[in-house]
Amino acid sequence: MNVTAQDGRLAVQVTDQPRITVYASAKDKFFYTVVDAQITFQRDAQGRVSGLVLHQGGRDFAAAKK
Repeated sequence: MNVTAQDGRLAVQVTDQPRITVYASAKDKFFYTVVDAQITFQRDAQGRVSGLVLHQGGRDFAAAKK
């Protein structure tokens, strides 16, 4: 997954998929409007984003920040 900020918006691109804008529902929680999925960003002890979890179809897919 590739997460980028552009024009004040956050967009996520999953491998071999188009880049899609996500929208904030709370701090570190975002949702898609084109699919039924949400993203929660994970933070380390210093408060830096360390990864995310994609919630879709009743499953959770974790991805560490590279």
